[in-house]
Amino acid sequence: MSEEESWDDRLRTVLTDEWQTSELIAARLHAKSFTVHARLKDMMRRNLVERRIVKKPRGNTTISTAEFRRMPLAR
Repeated sequence: MSEEESWDDRLRTVLTDEWQTSELIAARLHAKSFTVHARLKDMMRRNLVERRIVKKPRGNTTISTAEFRRMPLAR
């Protein structure tokens, strides 16, 4: 099993149909958020996860953050 397959397996266990930030997913996996975000982007390129950009207020400013969820299964 390659390292990429291992990350896919790890991420599949925490990905749901609900939108989640990469930071939340990283916390659940006890991994660095940068690494998880990179793996999620790789899975997104392979159409395994979806990403959306959400604007969230932070003090007097608004920041954009990415949220991910597993790709809905075709019915």
